[in-house]
Amino acid sequence: MTVTEPAPDVLVHTSRTMRTTSTVLRHGTSAVVVDPAWHADELDHLADLLAEHDLTPTLGWSTHAHHDHVLWHPRFGNASRLTSPTAARTAAAHLTEIRAALELPPDLLALAGQVQAHDGDRLPWPGPEVQVLTHQAHAPGHSALWLPGSEVLIAGDMLSDVEIPLLETSTLAEYRAGLDLLAPLVEQAQVLIPGHGRIAHAGTADSPMARLAADRAYLDSLTAPGSDPRLRHADPWLHEAHRQNLRHAQ
Repeated sequence: MTVTEPAPDVLVHTSRTMRTTSTVLRHGTSAVVVDPAWHADELDHLADLLAEHDLTPTLGWSTHAHHDHVLWHPRFGNASRLTSPTAARTAAAHLTEIRAALELPPDLLALAGQVQAHDGDRLPWPGPEVQVLTHQAHAPGHSALWLPGSEVLIAGDMLSDVEIPLLETSTLAEYRAGLDLLAPLVEQAQVLIPGHGRIAHAGTADSPMARLAADRAYLDSLTAPGSDPRLRHADPWLHEAHRQNLRHAQ
């Protein structure tokens, strides 16, 4: 478990599993907890982090309804846990599958997937503006969060340095449309936080724009010869996902 602060009042906690990121936005003593994950000890560590900074969660946000993005901890309190309307419906419809995919104690398992729909384009919290951008890439009703004041993009499970685009529930056209929606913000972003992997910083070789180019090149490779460097040393599950992507692209 590692914790970094890539921008003022933005804390990122990285899990030992799949480099899954949890992001905390803070304003005074208020906090938004985005995609808290993954294991019981890591969620407890995240609760410790909030306590150390005298932060009280006023809001939780899930970027999409996959099992590793709809978690919570009793110590986070009773803040509203929100997601896009489509993602909320997906979580409710697949609650049994979500919980079956997790190895958590009963008190944490009971909280998994308990998210509510938010249909606005801003997060309802007392801090600086946080915009919500919803699309259909990666998962139904997937959302990204844009912090215009600090030029930070929380991308959810896209624009990763370790995870290729996944088309299990998206068409090529939907995924490309999602990238196109995010592209103007990626161009502005000083910091990009993916759901899995390392944080990207503008002005470096692994910049937000480089991540966008990599995802677009991967999608192009599904219908033309090519290979993606993220597959060279990837776990078996990612190679299987690539094979599924190829089938979806046909």
